[in-house]
Amino acid sequence: MKKITIAELAKQLQLSPTTVSFVLNNHQNKGISDTTRQRVLDYAATVGYNRVQRSMLDGWTKVAFLTGKIEFFNFNTSFFAGVYSFLNQKSPQHKLEFFLRELQLDDEVKAFHRLRQMNSLGIKMFLTNSIDFAEFLLKHQQQVILIQGGSCDKCISIRCDDYEAGKVTAEYALKMGHRTAGTIFPNLDSLRFRGFYDHFTANGGSCPENFRWIISTQHNETVPQLTKLASMPELPSFFYCFADNIMFPALRAFTANNLKVPDDISLVGADNLYWGRYTQPAFTTVDLSEELFADKVIDAIAHAINNTPPYELKVPVKLIERETVRGLRDRLKLTH
Repeated sequence: MKKITIAELAKQLQLSPTTVSFVLNNHQNKGISDTTRQRVLDYAATVGYNRVQRSMLDGWTKVAFLTGKIEFFNFNTSFFAGVYSFLNQKSPQHKLEFFLRELQLDDEVKAFHRLRQMNSLGIKMFLTNSIDFAEFLLKHQQQVILIQGGSCDKCISIRCDDYEAGKVTAEYALKMGHRTAGTIFPNLDSLRFRGFYDHFTANGGSCPENFRWIISTQHNETVPQLTKLASMPELPSFFYCFADNIMFPALRAFTANNLKVPDDISLVGADNLYWGRYTQPAFTTVDLSEELFADKVIDAIAHAINNTPPYELKVPVKLIERETVRGLRDRLKLTH
């Protein structure tokens, strides 16, 4: 079969060869509309265009991070954006190219077509935080690493030690004298919740069911939810938030009920969100070690390239003490 060229693709699409080349080489900010980009990629995949990148000839590996919603990746949490930033910083020395791509699985035919487009650009290795995505990619014989998305025995899985994140938060709450605590989580299936609850209650603390608040992941819904919940009488002195991005609506909700952080309510989150360092008060949080996580992902890519057996790895975490927790006079001593 004759190999199709960029010039022939451009002629069929009635575009300039330069435009087609920019799209196929993934050049950004070249004044090319998303519609045109998608049209080029769709047609290239349809006619079986599969170029060999110079970077691939030089031993480079192209890696795509797949997410169901780039908005979540960029705005709802800083963890994945932070890891992705470190991956890009470290990529040249490891001959890696990283790409952020969105994928939807509600239409498997379209998802497969999207996968073929990425393959046609030389992307053969994938990262994802979704176990559904991982299973889809494995089904189509793709190399995939599951990051912060649980565990999968068919591929390498890397995640933060979320149980330990909850445990160190509980230890800190107890050290600071808090005997009763609440939690603010999207759900209670989280290992962070389990680590906190197990350790806090096992060492003399109380975490009443009516203060284990389950909230929406959409901030416009979270604020009114928390504002209503924060009006409850006899609130605990301490609340553990699933992540730092929940700390913002929590602060707003407690303030709306004339409660000050940390004078009336102490808060701890997780992620070490960038802006949480500069708020007033600055967030006490659990650092999920984004740079170390990125190093472990790079190690995992090397293992996957060499077709070594899958493994699971937990990345250690640490608590960062700042300003959203107040120590109480009668401090509860940890039992051993």
